[in-house]
Parts: sequence; C-alpha cells; structure tokens
Amino acid sequence: MNIEVEEKAADALAAHIKNTGRAFSMFDASRLVLDSGERFHVRFTCAPERPAGLFRVVADGAVFLSRDDASRYILNSGALAGYYRVDEIELEEPKGEFKSIGVCGMSGALIGPPSHHSYQTAIVRLHRERFANMSIDDYKRRIRVESDPELVVKWKEQQRKGMRWVYLKGQVAEGAEPLALNTRAEMEAHFRRTHSEDAVTEVRETIVPGSGEREKLARVLIILLQRAVENARNHLFEFSQHLGHVLEHRGLKLFKRRSGKLFVSRIRPQAIDPAVVFSERITSIVETIKERPGIVLSKLVDAIAPAGAAPDVPEQTDKPDEPASDAPKLSEAQVGVMKDLRWLADEGYIIEYSDGAVFLGVQGETPPAVKPAPKPAKQSNRQPAAKPVAQPLAESAAEPVAETSAEPVAESGPVPPTDEAIDEPVETPVAEPAVEEVAIEPETPSVAETVPPSDVEPVAEEAVPQSSEKPTAE
Repeated sequence: MNIEVEEKAADALAAHIKNTGRAFSMFDASRLVLDSGERFHVRFTCAPERPAGLFRVVADGAVFLSRDDASRYILNSGALAGYYRVDEIELEEPKGEFKSIGVCGMSGALIGPPSHHSYQTAIVRLHRERFANMSIDDYKRRIRVESDPELVVKWKEQQRKGMRWVYLKGQVAEGAEPLALNTRAEMEAHFRRTHSEDAVTEVRETIVPGSGEREKLARVLIILLQRAVENARNHLFEFSQHLGHVLEHRGLKLFKRRSGKLFVSRIRPQAIDPAVVFSERITSIVETIKERPGIVLSKLVDAIAPAGAAPDVPEQTDKPDEPASDAPKLSEAQVGVMKDLRWLADEGYIIEYSDGAVFLGVQGETPPAVKPAPKPAKQSNRQPAAKPVAQPLAESAAEPVAETSAEPVAESGPVPPTDEAIDEPVETPVAEPAVEEVAIEPETPSVAETVPPSDVEPVAEEAVPQSSEKPTAE
C-alpha cells in the first residue's frame, strides 16, 4: 500500500513554486499535500502469495475483499438503480388480530407481529441489508416486542404498500413486458445469478481516493488506509522522496541546504564565478549576504537602499471614498534592489527560502557544526628510566668479579661482600660491562626478587671468564 500525490495537486504545487521563485522545504510541501484527502490517493497492491485479489465495483469503484461483499454492497446502494426499477404496488392488508409487534432495537424499524408468517423472513432480510457486520443471534437479542396497538396499525399500512423490481438490462421482445420480480429475495437471487461477474471485477491493484467514502471500502482496508496516512504524516521522509520525484518530472530542482534538509526550487543553485564582474549594487548585495547569511529579504533591501523620509501626504481628491493603502511604498532604489535580487535568484546565485531567509547559492551558508575528532594518543618511543633496583645488581655484579675465582655468581641472590672484596679497588675492568647490561634492560628486576637462574648466567659469563668447572646448583 502506497500513498501518492494526485496529479492535479502536483501541478498546482509546481506552478506555485515556479511563480514565487522561492525554495520550499520538501517536508513542508509533504505536510501540505497530506493535510487534505483530495490531494492524495492510496494504491492497494495484493501480495504475490495472496491467492485472491481485491474485488472492485465497476459502477462507483468500491473495493472489497470478496465478491459476495461487493455484491451485497451493490444491492444496498444507489448502484442498484442501474439494473432494476422499483415500482410501488398496492397489496392486500394482513388479516388477523395482533396484540404485539417486534421492533428493531437499533433502527426502530417495524419487523412485524411474532405470530405472523413473515416475521422470521423480515428479521433475516433486515439483518442482511443493514446489520450484516454482527451475527444473526446478536441481532435477534436486540429486537424488542411491544404491545402497542398504534404500532400494529402502522405496520399494517406499510404492508399494504409493496414494491416490485423491474429488470432494465435484459432485451424485451416486441409486445412483451419486462421481467418483474415481486419480492426482494427474488431480485437479489436474480442479480447474483446474472450480474455477479460483470458488476464486480477482480483486480490485483487498485487506487482509492484519500477523500473517498468509507462505506465504499471493506473495514480492513479502512483501518489500513487510516494507519498508512497517520504514519506518513508522522514520518514524512518516505512521502517526501516520492513527492520530490513527481516535482522533478515537472521541471523543478531538488537540493540540500541548511543542515542537510531537502528543498525544491525552480532553479538549481550555483556558485558565483569569480571572473564575473557585477555592478556596484549587485556586488554590495552579494557582500552583504556573505557577511550576514540568512538575512531576511526586507532587511536586506533596507541595508542596500535605506528607506528615506516619509512620502508627502497626497492632496484630497474628488474621490474621498477610495480607501488609503496601508502598504509601505518602495523607493526607486529599493525597487531596483528587488529587481537585482530577482535576477540573482533566477540565475541561481542566491536562494530565497519560503521563510524569507536569503543565502548565497553555494557558498556563504553557515555549515552545520562538526565536532572535532579526538586526537589519537601519541606513543612515546623513549624508554623509561632504569629502576633503582638496577644499582644493587650492578654492585652485586661488580663486587664478586673482582676476584679471580672461577665460581659463578650465586643464583639465589647477590653475593655478600667479603673482606678481600672490600680491600681491592672498586674500578675493575669487568664492572663497567655489568652496568651497561643493566642500563639496556631497564625493566629487569633485582636478582634477589624475580630473576630466574637462567637470566643470571649471561651476566656472569660476560663479567667473568668461564672456568672448566661446572656451577653447582643450589
């Protein structure tokens, strides 16, 4: 199901946009169309998996979900006049004494005395013609029986006036009378047998006017139509896209401005060529719009050509009955500014919107605020300084290697200093490499805390020449 704009409404809207020369928001134009059911229609399309289509009445375009519903609509509408002529005839008054009479609790129609032979037939007929949307049992419960002699007399008078249906479609031979059906039941059976196929057509797609009578639609279709229109009014984007394509086929141009909103105008905006030389007044107009984008048209005219002194009061004439005009008169300079603005708008150099705001065609409009992207955190290539625990490692590595002993450094922790190590000079040629090794790997913790034996051995090999004896494991 799709909502589409009527051709006449689209033509009128396109003509209005071309005549005014202004740019209109597509959302505003969509609201204008959807506000009146005369400006749009609804297209119903059956899904491919639906076995049966929709049933449309040829006479007035009513749409139903079944052929029986469509035929029932014809039998109870004005379309029946195209098939039968109704003639009133005089009948015999019902005989008998009746104490009570059945009355429809919903319409007040007189059904008849419960003891009369036509009582049940009248109930079924009235239910089928007017209250088919409810069950026959519910309808019977709404019938009330009243003991009113005046109602009985009124019902008898109604029964004296009967109706006869004369068939209009069939061909009548010369000298013969047309087919006449004396009861409504006979007429309905004849219609379903003769015109059920040609009076109702099955379609897979049909169009329903937005302002069409709800009696001409099935109840389910009425609910779908109401929901579709309400959804379109609340969410205008989809309908605005359809309306934009329709207006483009009529020569109008679509463009996005003012924070990405879609607008329609008679000419596409374009940038001002720097090589084009304007007159002094047009240049002043362009510069003013650049400095004050979105300025209202009236203020723009006053900025270029300020209003002068109030015009002199005209002298009294011989026609005092003419009303004085309250509209302010424009000076010649202001009229010239308006002409220049119209020329700029026709060329697409400026845009005048429906709310009176004026912008340049391309540049000059204030762009939407864009939040700056967060800067990525810079990764530092510098290595952190050596931890203080490196110093004990250097001292522990320098002190034992001062001896010429072939034993390696203990793996469990730093070797406690001895008297010999204290007496000997600290500056040994082996101490410096040990300190350099620690400086290259600043993250290395102290040997006494976490360094496994396999990590300590390279320090010992580089600091002390290896001996032939194997280190003893603790």
